[in-house]
Formats: sequence, C-alpha cells, structure tokens
Amino acid sequence: MLSKGTLLKYYKRREIQEALVEQAQQKEVGTRYGDIFGPRPDTLIYPRDVLELALQNITSFHCSEEIWSNPLSLSSNLSRKELDELRSGWDLVLDIDCPDWEFSKITTHLFIKALKESGVKDISCKFSGNKGFHIGVPFEAFPNEVGGKKTKEMFPDGPKKISQYLLHLISNNYVEIKEERIIFDKTYSFGLDVLKEKFGDKKFMSTNCLKCEKEIKLNQENTFQFICPRCDKTEKSNSSFVQCSKCKILMHKDENPKKLGRQLGTDEVAICSCGSTKYKSKFDPSSIIEVDTVLISSRHLYRMAYSLHEKSGLSSLPLDPEQVMNFDKSEADPEKVIPGTIKFLERNIMGESGRQLLVHSLDFEAKIEADKKEKLERVNEKKDQEFAELVLSSPITEDFFPPCVQLILKGLEDGKKRAIFVLINFLGQVGWSKMEIELFLAKWNREKNREPLREVYLKGQLHNFKPGERLPPNCNNEAYCKGIGVCHPDAFCYKIKNPANYTLLKWRIYEQNKEEEEKKLRKKKVKEVKESKDKESKDKEDKDKEDKEVKELKVKETKNVDVKLKRIKKKHKSNLPEPVPDLLPLSSAEAQPPKEETASLSSSQPKSL
Repeated sequence: MLSKGTLLKYYKRREIQEALVEQAQQKEVGTRYGDIFGPRPDTLIYPRDVLELALQNITSFHCSEEIWSNPLSLSSNLSRKELDELRSGWDLVLDIDCPDWEFSKITTHLFIKALKESGVKDISCKFSGNKGFHIGVPFEAFPNEVGGKKTKEMFPDGPKKISQYLLHLISNNYVEIKEERIIFDKTYSFGLDVLKEKFGDKKFMSTNCLKCEKEIKLNQENTFQFICPRCDKTEKSNSSFVQCSKCKILMHKDENPKKLGRQLGTDEVAICSCGSTKYKSKFDPSSIIEVDTVLISSRHLYRMAYSLHEKSGLSSLPLDPEQVMNFDKSEADPEKVIPGTIKFLERNIMGESGRQLLVHSLDFEAKIEADKKEKLERVNEKKDQEFAELVLSSPITEDFFPPCVQLILKGLEDGKKRAIFVLINFLGQVGWSKMEIELFLAKWNREKNREPLREVYLKGQLHNFKPGERLPPNCNNEAYCKGIGVCHPDAFCYKIKNPANYTLLKWRIYEQNKEEEEKKLRKKKVKEVKESKDKESKDKEDKDKEDKEVKELKVKETKNVDVKLKRIKKKHKSNLPEPVPDLLPLSSAEAQPPKEETASLSSSQPKSL
C-alpha cells in the first residue's frame, strides 16, 4: 500500500510531473484514489496539476488510447457518430497480462518480435507496474487511410484486428512442438507438465486438418469413419455398425482410425470429416497469452508511464523493447526511477512503418470472415432446401417473427416504402393469403405510423403480388432492414440469412417440440392405460385367486366337519348299552317257563274252592 509520504515525494519531482503532462496531450486523463476512480473527463495541462492532485490523495494517473480534439467535451451521453467526430486518432496499446512473470516477459518479447517482422519500427514498451507490460505503437506510424477508409475511424476494430493478427503470427511462426515440449522463439522450452503446473489443466494445443484447416475433435473412444456405398454420405461413430439414414443400408467402416496419441500425449483418436488423414498440431496462444481486449474499447484508460501502481508500489517504467527479457522489477522502485531518453509512444517519428501491419491485419480478418460466410452459406443453402419442402396449413403468427419485422410493425418515421416491400414478401412466405396481408398492412399503416402511406400505394404494391412467389431481401442487404435501421439481431439471427427463414425455422422447431410433447403425452397416456389395464387384470386375478382359496377352504372345512361327525357318531355308537331281552319278542319255547318254576308257582297258589 502506498503511503502519502511516498506519493508526495515521488509526484513532487519536476521530471515526473513533466513526463506525465507530456503524455496527456490530447488525451482523456483519469485519476485514481486507491480503489476509487476520479471524475471524468479530466486532463493534465500543467506540471503543478500533478502535485495538487497528489495532495488530494491521488495514487495513480491513467490516459486514453484514443486521441481527442477536445477531451473535456467527452460525455457518456455522446453517440457513436459524435465520438467519431471528436476522435482525431488512436494509439495501438497492447496490454500483456499474464499470471506468471516469466511467461509475461516471453509473451511481450514475442509480440515485439511479431511487430518488427511486420515492418513496424516505432515500437515502445513499458512495465505495467505489477505483473505485465504495455506495448505501444503511436498513431503517427499508421497511414491516414486504408482502402478508402480513414484510419482514425477504425477504432476500436483496427486495434482488435491487429491483436488477433499478431496472435496468429505468434502461434504459427514463433511456437514449435517437439517431443511433447513447447518451444517459444526456438529458445524457451517448456514441458506440458510445467505448463499445467503454471496455468492449470488447460487445452494448450489444437489439432487441425491440413486439407480443410478444420479443428479435429478428440474422443476418448475409438471413432470410426463410415461412408455409404450408395450416396457417399459420411458419418463418424464409435459403433460397430451404422445404417445410412437416407438409403437405409449399412455403411462401410474405415477400420484404421488415425491415432494422435504420441503428438498429444493421450490415447485419443481423431478423424476429419473431410476424409483427410493429414493433420498438424499447433500451440494455442490463448491458453497462456492474455491480451486485454477490454483496453481496446472506446474511452478505456491505461496506466500512464511513470504513474505508480497501488498494489505493488512500483512505477510504470518505460524500457528498451530489446531488453524485456532482462528486465527486473526492482528497476521500477520509485526511488530509483529517473525519466530518461526512453519514452512510451514517441511522437517524433518519420514514415508510416505500421502500414503493412494494418493492411495485413485487415486482410487477415477479411479472410476469416469470408471463410465463415462461405460455411454459413453452405448451411443456409441446405436449410433453404428444407424450407422449400415445408407446407403451411395456416398463417404463422407474430410470435415467430424476427426482430427486424417486429420493429417494423411498431411503426416507422422513415423507410416505410421499403418496409412495405419487406413485409409483403415476408408475410407471403410464412403462410399469409393476399387478403390477410392487405387487411393487416392497412391496419398497420393507419395505426402504427405517424405519417401513413397513401392507401393507393399499398394497393398498387399488392396488385400483382402472389404469396410465396419471392423471398424478402436478405439480412445483409444494406438497402432494406439495415438501411432503415431495424436490423437488431438476436442470438437466433446468426443462424439464418433471410427474415422468412428465421420465422420458418422457429416455427419448425416449435412444431417439432410440440410434436415431441404430444408424443410424450400419447406415450404417457398409453402407459397409463396399460398400467390401468394391468392393474385391473391383476386385481381380477387376485380376486379370482382369493375366491378360489376361499372356496377351497370351505370345501376343506366341510370335509373336516364330515370327518369329525363320523368320528363322533362312531364314538357315540360304541358307548350305547346292550338291548334288554324282555323287551325283545320271545319264541314259543322261550315263552314256556321251566317246569320247576311252574310247580312252585302252582303249589304256592291257593286251591280253589
């Protein structure tokens, strides 16, 4: 943390004050109070201003990359056009920031080398004050215009394109991969393990096809290339068999996938979809090289040379670009710093040494854009063929309209005739009938526009119109949606090239999602019906089983009762007494009493008189 004594002792030095004021000419200046930035815009005009601000606890001074005709006229409310009118130029300032000090110096060295080999002579460099460096090329090193466009109007696109071009040069010319080691400028060599230790588990290398330059995707499993013998369609898969979705026949498999294990230090497999087996692995500079692209934006500020840094307490010291690798932070100690002949962004230069760099950067960006456009056109052609097969049963509603059409429907001040042309052809492509279009446009013209078009003009435009006959103008047509200021693309717009395709694609996705939902609902319903039937069937089976068990139980109980009854009867019968004899009928012999008994009976009877 900087003490007030250190600040005052440093900023009261006359040579420091003059160095700061010299850099502030035609620049917007920003000040910092510890972690808080001061009010903007501001300037430094006199050396004593530096000390007065230091007395107010200012810790550091920052200035703009842009050069302004009147910095104090700047405001956050200014439009892009007004800012362009105030801007008289811009300096190229590359903010090299890297968490590792050694790599920060190597990165700065590589950028300086790339600038030199691009023909730039007027290169300056300074220590940022903490972990990185700033590389500068003054506006005076660039031509006044390139390709009919003024250079001063190329901010911030110009510096951004230059930084991307320099990254491309560095990765292709100054970085080699040998035996699993990455070598920078044929001098500084590091193993992948060291890089992972310093920067974490990042993707340090990419593998590109030499034929189409497309990056080859890496897969953990063996991936095979399949080709249809009938239609030549190709497909990648890790399955053993693949059926052609078009011809419904088995595709032929390439049994020899090309392994990149040795080159990449893995067992992964890569095959390019173009059919080429030749590839090249190269270092991805973005994995360790960080160029602060936020700096390359309007009114962004960078720390001025000789300003102190709040965290480190060191000075942002200019240094010889050739001595970056030998620089030590101790040289930036405020007590040791003496402003000398080395300046950051020297203005007194001769010639336009940055012309080649700017031209090549613009060409490089144009090539990338052309490649992207070509790929996009191929994709869009395929989509157009798909859209041609669509059959609309009813008009597509406004919910699916693109942003440009939505803005037109809110009403326009200018460009209404061009908007009518767009709307007529657009609505005709998305299922609207001629009558529906006429009624819709009449209402829009009457209710949404402050100054409506004449009704006769609308009818004239629709006189020979046939719905679906032609597409509305493409999105990149400067005369229509862009020209009338309604082209404000959303994320979905980048997938299409025509407003009608936007709506048709969104509608198709909606219909597909709707169909999928309906399928899910049908499946769910079928499943519920099946589960209900299964439940009913199971309940019936359970009931039948239960009834059967009850019946069997009753039969069994009946049998048990019968057995018990038989046992009881048998037992009861065995316990009955023997029958009494006199109760039984007697025979004639048995009925006669014995003679003795008869005699005794007769003797005992009294004799009759």
